[in-house]
Amino acid sequence: MKPKASIAGASPVPVLAIGEPGASAPVVKRQSDQAFDVLYRAIVRCEIMPGATVSEAQLAERFGLARASARAAVDRLSIVGMLRPVHRRGYIVKPITLRDVNDLFQLRTIIEVAANRLAAGHVDEFSLRRLDRACSQRYRLGDRDSESKFLQANSEFHLTVAMVTGNDRLVAALGQILKEMERLIHIGLSLRNRSEEIHQEHQSLIDALAGGDADEAERLTREELAASKSMVLDSLMSSADLRDVSISYGRTEHS
Repeated sequence: MKPKASIAGASPVPVLAIGEPGASAPVVKRQSDQAFDVLYRAIVRCEIMPGATVSEAQLAERFGLARASARAAVDRLSIVGMLRPVHRRGYIVKPITLRDVNDLFQLRTIIEVAANRLAAGHVDEFSLRRLDRACSQRYRLGDRDSESKFLQANSEFHLTVAMVTGNDRLVAALGQILKEMERLIHIGLSLRNRSEEIHQEHQSLIDALAGGDADEAERLTREELAASKSMVLDSLMSSADLRDVSISYGRTEHS
């Protein structure tokens, strides 16, 4: 039997304690890796604002990092596109553009509508229990840690549905999009608490999937993503910090 694809952000495989058969010493991350994780998380959570200018020294001091570790982390963040070096000024945190919002939501709609239509009528009892558990997560407004846990559960929900299709490439594509959208959704969640609305949206989708109603699953998916996009745009436009320094149409976009 083909093993099921793993879900990004899901709980890791239990680690054996040292001394148990097959156990090995715990993996210790290098300081540069820890620094990368700290800075990446801060950027995704918008603790470091999109479009802000930063320096290695500032980041090292603010987050209590060794200068060498901060330098290595900043280099990696530049490679993955989260920071852009600016001559004699430091680095600019990747801005958020309207093109980013439109492109990502458009692509996610294409992929997730297809996935949910394929999954309708094929969700087994195990997957249903997993979906119920994932959609029960809530978050507290302004609490970044609870937002992160909420987004992890939200990703697990959508990827569980995609896994039902048995198409590993589809799951991987959706997982990548969800990762790229995480910063946008953090911004969207900051406007107001949509926990209960999203819970109801997910419950309705579960009912459609369990009932094998592909048309209803598509309708609900499109409505949920449209509401999510509106939430992000409303938050972007209502934030003075983001409105002033981060939002642009992108250099290749035409009116």
